Amino acid sequence: MTTNESELILSLLDNQYSALRNAVSDLTEEQARSVPSASSLSLASLANHLVQGHAAAADRIAGTVNPDRDPVEDWQSAWLVDDADSAADRLARLDAVADQFAAVLRAEPDLDRVVDLPADIAKWLVHDGPLTVRFLALHQIEEWARHAGHADVIRESIDGATAGTLSGATW
Repeated sequence: MTTNESELILSLLDNQYSALRNAVSDLTEEQARSVPSASSLSLASLANHLVQGHAAAADRIAGTVNPDRDPVEDWQSAWLVDDADSAADRLARLDAVADQFAAVLRAEPDLDRVVDLPADIAKWLVHDGPLTVRFLALHQIEEWARHAGHADVIRESIDGATAGTLSGATW
């Protein structure tokens, strides 16, 4: 049983990482890049978006944001899939950013610490209270859960595989 709040958050995030990994498992690169549903996104672009957003959240919490980077431009470019980008590359980046986020959250002594966010970023985070480390971490769960479900729909549109089948669950 997880009693540490940070470990609980990381455990919930790990479930979402697994869901995304399952959604992209055993696909060809062509399938991962396809747009087979009403969504305008492919699994490849969705994975890139999640990884970029997760890295940005880790950098905001850790205070390691590069001041020369435009966060809005980074967010917009994350939806793109480079021709050289492969499924293996995306999964390696997922694992690296999951490790990065976990290290940052585990090192944070105060989940109630307010994180300074520029107005052009904060405006996208619907929240009435202060933007704390806890809020940003919980927002990552929200983002990953939303997009893991989105990935399930895209995957089912590709080959009929469902989240339960892909995870090995018997519902």
